Amino acid sequence: MTTPTAKLEFQHLTKRFGDLVALQDISATIADGEFVSIVGPSGCGKTTLLRIIAGLERATEGRALLAGREISGVGYERGFVFQSDSLLPWRTVLSNVLIGIEIREGRRPEADVQRARELIQMVGLGGFENYYPRQLSGGMRQRANLARALAINPEILLMDEPFSALDAQTREVMQSELTRIWQQGRKTVLFITHQIDEAVFLSDRVIVLARRPGRVREVVDVDLPRPRALAVKRTPGAIAYVDHIWRLIEREVIESVEEEKRR
Repeated sequence: MTTPTAKLEFQHLTKRFGDLVALQDISATIADGEFVSIVGPSGCGKTTLLRIIAGLERATEGRALLAGREISGVGYERGFVFQSDSLLPWRTVLSNVLIGIEIREGRRPEADVQRARELIQMVGLGGFENYYPRQLSGGMRQRANLARALAINPEILLMDEPFSALDAQTREVMQSELTRIWQQGRKTVLFITHQIDEAVFLSDRVIVLARRPGRVREVVDVDLPRPRALAVKRTPGAIAYVDHIWRLIEREVIESVEEEKRR
């Protein structure tokens, strides 16, 4: 059996903000083409970990490697999809999708314009290339956001709760669409979410972090057949994964909520 090629590695990552230890001794390996989610209670350092990989923060100790190269700053080999769509309101869908290319190349090569149009079609926005963000629904804006991240052809896609601002029904649709898009391109994806069922549905593996200081409590392999339809969420296998992950973090989630109430 061939060992999958490592795309992303965390080697004993620790992050401190003054006296606060946000992450402690995080080690994990993500294979090329793998879809991995990170879940955990509020304050466990999920977004901090993603920002270190994106090059927006530096680890206090340890290091992160992308394809064997140490990450030391931002780079086009990483595409970032934020919680909010962050589209520029004065640019059309096509212009927003092309913005990373324009910054990197200083121009719009015709081949990249064509690829952007293909990505817009792939995310389900065909015909909306010349629309502005104000003319789109929240789900449509996040589709454009995803196309923009893919347009730079990154080695890895980093997604920080990208569906958190969407209503429940749109969120379900976007989960299904993301699995379809991922299946087509097989980009390596690291996905942050608070929704355990979302993590199980989307992922090959789920990294469960403990509450602050964030550290790996368990890595759960999700053995559900692909391609996946939303109906898989209601199967006994998926429900068992959700229950297992919830039991790992239930006490800490309750403690986190109680702490918020006291503030």
